[in-house]
Order: sequence, then C-alpha cells, then structure tokens
Amino acid sequence: MPVIDLQPGNSIVPLLRCDVCIVGSGPAGATLARELSGSGLSIVLLESGGTTRQAENDALNDIDNVGRPRASDQWSVRNRILGGSSHTWGGRCGPFDAIDFEHREWVDHSGWPIAMKELDPYLERSAVHLGLAVGTGYSNDRFWGISGRPAPKEEFRANLLLPFFWQFSRDDAESYPFEYMRFGRHIAKRLGSNVTTVIGATALRLLVDDTRNKVGGLEFATGDGRTHTLAAGSVVLCAGGIENARLLLNSHEPGRPALGNDRDQVGRYLMDHLRGPAAFISVPGSAALQRRFGRYNVQGRFFRAGLRLSPAVQREERLLNCAAWLGETLAPDDPWDAMRRLAARKPKLPDDLVDVARNIPLMVRGAVDYFVARNGLPRKLRELTLECMCEQMPDADSRVTLSDRRDRHGMPLPKIDWRSHPAEARTMHRMAELVASEFSRLNFPTAALADWVRDKAPIPTSFVDVAHPTGTTRMSSDPANGVVDVDCQVHGVEGLYVSGSSVFPTAGHCNPTQMIVAMAIRLADHVREKAQRPLVLEMMARVG
Repeated sequence: MPVIDLQPGNSIVPLLRCDVCIVGSGPAGATLARELSGSGLSIVLLESGGTTRQAENDALNDIDNVGRPRASDQWSVRNRILGGSSHTWGGRCGPFDAIDFEHREWVDHSGWPIAMKELDPYLERSAVHLGLAVGTGYSNDRFWGISGRPAPKEEFRANLLLPFFWQFSRDDAESYPFEYMRFGRHIAKRLGSNVTTVIGATALRLLVDDTRNKVGGLEFATGDGRTHTLAAGSVVLCAGGIENARLLLNSHEPGRPALGNDRDQVGRYLMDHLRGPAAFISVPGSAALQRRFGRYNVQGRFFRAGLRLSPAVQREERLLNCAAWLGETLAPDDPWDAMRRLAARKPKLPDDLVDVARNIPLMVRGAVDYFVARNGLPRKLRELTLECMCEQMPDADSRVTLSDRRDRHGMPLPKIDWRSHPAEARTMHRMAELVASEFSRLNFPTAALADWVRDKAPIPTSFVDVAHPTGTTRMSSDPANGVVDVDCQVHGVEGLYVSGSSVFPTAGHCNPTQMIVAMAIRLADHVREKAQRPLVLEMMARVG
C-alpha cells in the first residue's frame, strides 16, 4: 500500500485522479478501504491527521457549542489521526435491536428504510475487521450457548427487561492480549497496492459537475496551507457525525443550497447517547451480582453482561430504547493494577508490593475465575453503579450548522446545537426503577436510585456526549426526510456516499461501532458492484 505524507516539511506528490476517494480512516473508512482492496478500483484513503497525535490537528476539531454541554476535550470523542476515533474508543461492540429499525409512532421520525435482518450477513463479516469471536447471535440469551455456560436459573421478567451482551474488540496482532482494534496501527499491511493512503490532507469541500448531479472529486488542504484538487469518480465521506455534515454544508455556491441540502436536512437530527449513573449499589455482599453482570472470557474475547428494555415495555409505556450495566470504580489499592505495573517493571514501590500482599485472597479467587470459570479478573472496587445509556429522540432542531469562526484552513467550524428531550429522562428513570425492582425480586443487593432519578428530574448536565454522533446525514427513502438513500448515496448526487453513524435514522441503545463497520461492508459491496456493472454490460454487448 503506497503512503503519501503531506504533513508540513514533506514534498507534495501530485494526486490527479482515482476511482474512489474515501475521506477519513476510522472504522468506516478503514473498513471500506480494506473491503475494496484488490478490487481493481484505484482508491485514495484521505486522512487529515498523521500517524501520531499533533496539537495543530487537534485544533481542526474545534467546535462552537450552543446547545447541551458536550465533552470539553474533543480528543476524548473525536481523534484526527490515522485510524480515526478507534484510537481512543473503549472497544465495545453490539448490534441494534429489531425494534430500532421500526417506525414507532411514539418516537418522532423513527424508522429505517431497511430492516435489521438485512444487516445480519454484514454483521457477521464485521467480526474479522473488529477482532470479534462471532459477529452475530451473541447479544441476547443465545450468549449462554455460544459461551458454553448454563443460563441463570432465575432470570429477569422478559416482558420488562432482556439480557444484553457487549463483545469487546481484540487486536490479535498486539502483544497485550486484550488490546482493542486500533484501525490505524496495521493499516499498511491490510491494504493492497490499489489503495493509496494520504495523511496530512484535510478535505474542505466537494466538487460536482455543472448540473450538481454527479460528484467529481474534492478540494483538500495540506499542512503548509496550500489547497489542492483530487478528481474522483466516487467520494465516500467517513469523517464522523460532525465532520460529514460539516463537509456537505461547506460544499455550496453563492445563492444555492449546500450539497445534498436542497431540503434543509444536512446536519439535522444530531443524536448521541446520554450515559451515566442512575443508581448505586453497595460493594459488600455483591459478589453474586458482579459474577452475573461481570466480564466473560469466550474464545479469548471479553463479553460484558447487561440489560435492555424489552420491546414490550417500550411499546406499552412509550419508552425509548435503553441499556444498563454495572459500573465499577476501582479501589486505590486494586492489586491487579499493581501487578500490571510490576510486570511492566514500572512499579510504585513499596506501595504495589503492599497492595498485592494485602489482597492475596482476591487474587486467588481471580485466578480461579480467569482460568477455571473463564471470566474476567475480579477487581477490588470502591463503588458499584448502575450505568444507563439511552437512545435519543430524533429532533430536527438538534443540529450541526456552520459557525462564523474558521479554522486555519479557512473552513467554518461546526456550530453544534445538541438537544435533549423529556422522553430520554423518563426512559432512564423507568429503566433504573425496573432494574432496582428486579434486583430486589431476585435477591440481588439493593440498587439505591440516584437523586435525579428518584426526584424525576432532568438528566444531569454531567451526562455529556460519548463519541457517538448520529443522524446528521440520515438515511431515508424520501429526500424530503433525509440526506442519503438506502445505498448511502446522497439524494440526487451520483457517486457521493456517506458512511458511519451519521446515516443512522435512530441511535439505538448500544455502542455504534459494529453497526458502522457492518454498514461500511454493505456500502463497499454496492460500490464494487456498481463499478463492475458497466464492464458486465460491455461484455454482454460484445457477446450479443
């Protein structure tokens, strides 16, 4: 795989033309490039950042926030670097539920133009990209069969709460046995010679033909401030939920709407996941609860158990989708942290030796759990919480627009007006109440509701975005209701595609990365098939 470095101080190699330009090298972009590797198409993978974190690249992610409080450190939610935001993600993978794809009359603007079952083969194929043990069938009660473990004898009432299992990504090429897949680390050896990766190239605006019905390429800036043009037969935006909308909005001409924005849909319906503690659980006496909702080791991959609202209770009580799991605050003298430092020969002496000696019974139990029960290592905890994560109501006024402020390339910053809805607070209140009630029924320790839940108060402002920006270029059958069609092509602009969670019409209750990768594989198949179609027609004409 050729690599062209356009960061300051490096000579510029002219880029004239490619069949497909992919903007962004995170999970969506890297997956597309890998799927199209060896396809015969000439691919350019365009990345704004470099191979290491740099302050000048971080500054390109500045925002103007005029809505709900967001993460103050943009690096924690958006990484402008080779591999994108997989550089700092937490590795959690999971599929959406079937109900997430349905039109729910109590959820405004809900419903996908595709069904969940259509994504099953792509979810299965996502396993190799994410380093998963299995791609489908693991997130519900089928987990027990996959893991070779007996299901719990006492279960939660299925009309209220259902089991959910997250699977954690693993990169087998890394020495640390449970390192997550960081898409930038091995990109060079996973892409073929038909893919050219360009780093230090910041996409500015898209180029179209005179009719505005066909993409022709894009303009990009290099670190030295110069602007260049790349001609491309197709362009796929994979730059994340904020930047995908920003690029489209910046692609405009005087007196004309931005590209794909004839119906004023670009940037609207911004969603993320509201996540945080909704109840607190005493650590003493919680061993059985921790085992039930802890980490499970399956084929060298960690799974994490949790709960989700059943479709039945969502329909009956008109709730959004929501998940919950045990949050853990480690004790200062957790021995496993001390052991890790000792193994790395970077100990804090004598404290680490003292912590290990004081917690030998915990470590013996941990060895049994890890090697016999094949679960994760038990940690010494200071506190247990019930963490809830809720989908958001799609809201057209929750949106990304362009600011009057500009970055160093002269591109307007994204102005973000992220909004919350009362239905989200009501859903999280109810989720916490149901879990607390079921814990009591099943003789688990008491879950004491957080004050804001008990008082039916709004979601605390400390619950900020968690790197899951969704919906800003949503998929729709009707151009009046979204930005891309069922093939993720921008309505009315041939060859211009968008990939990533920005195309999701709703956000679901779980982390989006596996869904992003599955959708990218689906799009890669479409791009490859579309490129081959003229060749097939030509061959048929010759035979005829």
